[in-house]
Amino acid sequence: MSESTKNDAPFDATLIATPAENALAAVEAAGARAPALIDAWVRAGNAAAVALVAERGSGPARKAARRGLQVLGARGVRVEAPPRVASLAPALAETTTEAWLVPPDPAGTVLIVLATRPAASRARSAFFYVRGGLIERVNVGELSGKSLKEALKRASAMGLEPARISAAYARQRITETRDRHVGRGLPLPLGMTSAADLLVPLPDSPEPHPLDTEGLELSDEDARELSQRSAALHQLPEFRAWFPEPPEVERMLAEVGEKLGPEVSPESEESRAAFTAAIEAATDRYFTPERRTGLVQLMKDSALSVLATEGEARALEVVATMRCIESAGLITDPPHAIPFLRAFFEKAILALAARRGGRVSVPASRAPSEPSQAPAPEAAR
Repeated sequence: MSESTKNDAPFDATLIATPAENALAAVEAAGARAPALIDAWVRAGNAAAVALVAERGSGPARKAARRGLQVLGARGVRVEAPPRVASLAPALAETTTEAWLVPPDPAGTVLIVLATRPAASRARSAFFYVRGGLIERVNVGELSGKSLKEALKRASAMGLEPARISAAYARQRITETRDRHVGRGLPLPLGMTSAADLLVPLPDSPEPHPLDTEGLELSDEDARELSQRSAALHQLPEFRAWFPEPPEVERMLAEVGEKLGPEVSPESEESRAAFTAAIEAATDRYFTPERRTGLVQLMKDSALSVLATEGEARALEVVATMRCIESAGLITDPPHAIPFLRAFFEKAILALAARRGGRVSVPASRAPSEPSQAPAPEAAR
């Protein structure tokens, strides 16, 4: 076998044992690594999969498969003729594919669902859980229409309504995420191999994010004006559970304690000024350019749900806030000038006060190693 087709990242055992009927989908999903996958099949003696790609594949994958057949033949491995599938073509023509996106949960996990349903049959579906640009897990199964709806409802964070998206965009996004795993040499989660047939065909040209096709356009001036009431977006279920990381909240409170000392009344003007200054400093410190980029991506997915449930006017507020977050800097338009970002820390203080009978305990000084008690997860990472 050619050394150029070898790869340091091994294929998992399930993929190496791919049955012939899934061979074409597997090499399609493998992308540039298709020849390496076929070489792995040859080494494992998976002659049926190699033979099918040799007959019905294309490009480098077909060349590798034909070369692999010669190797298998030299080893005395019997190669069966690939199964005939011509009779399935009419049924495939009647297959419908649907896709949904469930907005990010408080930890920033987005759920993308693909379901392919042949006529008069149960849907073959795959649930892809994506966080931080990587696929955390995949659930594949066959579900009736009713069961699929119930599964979507159970999977929805905070009871959010899944947004319908095109199958082409869903396939593209999952494939790009899968390729990121491969590029970084990270193992793919169990289930990716079984879901390979749901990820084809890919669109002929790049698909835009579904929100980009909704025509939600704003001028810079309108975006700035709308963003001034963006703190109220945290009342929506899509953003209600988004908080900063607990250590950052503790650090902010420690800064307040250092300024106030133990003798200052929390209701005093000096106390309010100290909290305001600490919130602004924490907002600027926390929302780095990298974190802002990740936050905008999550907000874009959430905006699909806002559009479906709250309407265009509210979705425009989300888009306006995203625009301002993207253009924020440390000198001009700092993060704390955007009410939506500042509200992360304001909301955290209110949550702490609710736990402690309406009061917030401000330490005079606090060691960084002390355990934090701030509200839980965040979606801005």
